[in-house]
Amino acid sequence: MFILAIIGVLVIIYFVFYFVFSIRLERKSFNEISEPIYYAISEDAVFDELTEKQKRVVEHIKQYGTSKEADILLIADVSRSVLKALLLKGVIETTKNNKMDRNKLIFTILNIVILALSMISANYLLLIRTNFRYFGIFFYLFLFGLLVFNIYSKYKKYPIGQKIKVNALTLFGVIGFFLLFVFLGGRPIFYAEEYANLIEVSDANFVSDIQNVDIEKLPLVDKAYGYKLGSLKLGEYPGIGSEFQAGEYSDIIYQGKQYLVAPLEYRGFFKWLNNRDVGTPGYILIDKVTSDTRLINIRETTGEGLKYTPSAFYSQDLFRHAYYNGLSKYRLENQFFEIDEDGNPYYVLQYSLPTIFINGGSKINKIAVVNAITGEVNVYSPGEEPDWVESVYPNSIIFSHLDYWGSLQDGWLNSVFGQRGVLQTSDGTRVIMNDGELYYFTGLTSAGNDESTIGFIYAGMKTNETKLYSFPGATEEAAMNKVLTLIPQNNITTTFPIPINVDGIPSYFILIKGNDGRILRYVYVSVQDLELYSIAENQAGAYTGYLSRLDEEFGQSSAIERSGIISEITSYVSGGNTIYWIQLDNDERFKINVSQFTDAEMAYFISLDIGDTITIQVLNYTVIGIIIE
Repeated sequence: MFILAIIGVLVIIYFVFYFVFSIRLERKSFNEISEPIYYAISEDAVFDELTEKQKRVVEHIKQYGTSKEADILLIADVSRSVLKALLLKGVIETTKNNKMDRNKLIFTILNIVILALSMISANYLLLIRTNFRYFGIFFYLFLFGLLVFNIYSKYKKYPIGQKIKVNALTLFGVIGFFLLFVFLGGRPIFYAEEYANLIEVSDANFVSDIQNVDIEKLPLVDKAYGYKLGSLKLGEYPGIGSEFQAGEYSDIIYQGKQYLVAPLEYRGFFKWLNNRDVGTPGYILIDKVTSDTRLINIRETTGEGLKYTPSAFYSQDLFRHAYYNGLSKYRLENQFFEIDEDGNPYYVLQYSLPTIFINGGSKINKIAVVNAITGEVNVYSPGEEPDWVESVYPNSIIFSHLDYWGSLQDGWLNSVFGQRGVLQTSDGTRVIMNDGELYYFTGLTSAGNDESTIGFIYAGMKTNETKLYSFPGATEEAAMNKVLTLIPQNNITTTFPIPINVDGIPSYFILIKGNDGRILRYVYVSVQDLELYSIAENQAGAYTGYLSRLDEEFGQSSAIERSGIISEITSYVSGGNTIYWIQLDNDERFKINVSQFTDAEMAYFISLDIGDTITIQVLNYTVIGIIIE
């Protein structure tokens, strides 16, 4: 796509330089070559009393018809005085070369047609937005008009001074119009209140709104790790991996679970050329909780793959295909690959239009859902899209609106100089799931404060519903830096924190990873106090340890003491540790992680059997203490 855009630009640049060069050449030769003069026999010509030289001139014109002065002087071997004498006698007269004018007119029309076709071809490559809210269409029309004028001026023989004047005025006019269009078209300096109201942010309670954490459903795979898993999976299929690669990963909810999904894209023009009739094989699907990675080869089962993709070319190029299917007047903000509940592949394209004055305050206006196999394009307004579509609002739009909301509440001047009450989103974001919906998460900080947050922002990917959970704490970046100090080791990284509700305490869940993507440690840390944390080599161990720390720190958690008769015991191995589930009195079930207890505690527990009585301390159905009797 980039190469095609460059070609389109070069086409336009070629014409610009061609006519600039032509004008310079005309200006240089203007004083050297005069406009050719043509002579013809007058209708009332009388040929009496002509000199020998005059007769030669008359015979030349009769033989060759309307002739150029230079040709007559050369072939008839006469001087200009002979021609002047014939003009005075009325034998000849000056005229225009109509044949030449017709040829020039045809040539001019042909040039304009070629120019028009070139501009259309350039637009096919550049995809200019056909909407007067964007400057591109004005520039395109100005350029086309200027080039047409320069072509037509050759036919009309406009003076060089006039052409230079028109070109100069047009150039300065375009520059002036651009400055007015960009700086006065709808900037925050003039419309601070409108920008501050682009998004509606409501206050909410974190503990009541955010579900208490279920560690069995916490995602362990972020996009960075997803790319590695996808590459490893493609490595299992050398025939596919040599021609295709994983595209951008999207967060989706598929059959009730969190997944990353990425289309297989072409590895270049020739790979597309060889496969354009059948498309790419399919897509990669990664379970974010279990890291299970699958390559879904729909081409193998149906005979047809993904034909309309961002890496395809010409009519199969995804963005060009959508552009020529009714979306030429909108600005493309972003695109996501998604699948419906039956696993059918689609691209979801998000288009915006300005909402403030002429060209300010873009908002999502249309959602295009493109079938990656058939190319069918369905366009929806936000809120009307199919239920399985998750990516309606891109984070770029949401976070820019949040920054406007946080900085312009008291006007533009305050956002630049005083900065009283100015807020801004923290660096980084992550997609999280809460109550079956996907949200963009980011922290909110005061201007100039890099370490502390005033709360969390949750913005719905599907609804744009934005909530602020206010409480003081550490930013995501500060939490990541803190976690890195827990292991004195080089070549380690952390995942971006996931905000969770642990027993009513806002917390971050962070993974420490090695360079190979392998999880080294699981970490839970309090948002409000980074010294309150738990770190372990397995998920359950870190969580249980964190619950214990919370109980120690606050002295009154929801930990309760339960006694009852063991009615069932089951076990399994997770992360190299044995996990027991016990049921008391045929009622509630509780989890015991062996790694979190002393040998004496576990020896006592193992000695018990169904029908025995046990006393335990429990937090959120997780056993944090075993009372030895």
